[in-house]
Amino acid sequence: MTENTNTDNNSIARRTVLATLGVSTAALAGCTSGTSTDPSNTSNSADGNGISAGESDVFTSVEMGDATLEIEVADDASVEFINLIDPNGELFDQQRLATGETTTSFEILGRYEDSVPTGDYELIALDGDEQVDTTTITLEAKCAITDVLWAAENPDMEWDKNSPVWDEYAAVVIENTGTIPSLLTELRWQGSPVARLLSNESQSYYHETHLPPGKTTVYSKGSVYATDGAVHSLNCDELGTEPMTVTAHVQVGSNPSYTQQIKYGDSQSCDITIVDGSTGTSISSGGEN
Repeated sequence: MTENTNTDNNSIARRTVLATLGVSTAALAGCTSGTSTDPSNTSNSADGNGISAGESDVFTSVEMGDATLEIEVADDASVEFINLIDPNGELFDQQRLATGETTTSFEILGRYEDSVPTGDYELIALDGDEQVDTTTITLEAKCAITDVLWAAENPDMEWDKNSPVWDEYAAVVIENTGTIPSLLTELRWQGSPVARLLSNESQSYYHETHLPPGKTTVYSKGSVYATDGAVHSLNCDELGTEPMTVTAHVQVGSNPSYTQQIKYGDSQSCDITIVDGSTGTSISSGGEN
């Protein structure tokens, strides 16, 4: 992902999708006016996955799955539409409940290319154009890279050993301390040995990896620590100890990065060594919401 410059366009696109589904204008009204801010509808209590269900007589369960927000309403509640309002006050999506239905879901991850705002969302239950109930939930993913591992130094890990250059691969350990999953879309390796070998500033590998709360190990899809290529080898005489920064581009939350110092050998062997003291930091490069 790159810098998010499409927020307005994507908000319009979401409304266009809703309009093509035949959703009534009256049902959309709850997203812009008449929403209650009564603190009695908000609770600090949380269910098993950390999503606050709120003190609501209508919304009986709110859970986050791998990619969707699962909503359940009371059997005796008369609810036709449910609006999900993002932290910017925009309509994120709307779902319609058929007669007798009590469950629905909102797709959070993978639906849009732009980043998903984190923070407090509002769920609004509507019966026609009448607001029945509202509650606030918090959707937040906090990702950090805690380690970067070189295959050659960690041969017992789950590398793709069908590749003849598997020992040039890397693994990135990403920890999500938020309450919902995020989605990794890209690992960008700036100043990596393979990027220098290819005379590039960086080398990117694209992913579609869910990052649930907890730690996730993501394996690169190509060489990272390569110093020899089919055409030529890296001229290590021109290098000393150089930084390599990997940035994880995620759909929810900020894009974390991790910098590793690599010491290059001489032109005879061009052996590389990872220097102790590498650090992990979190940056905002289009993923901060």
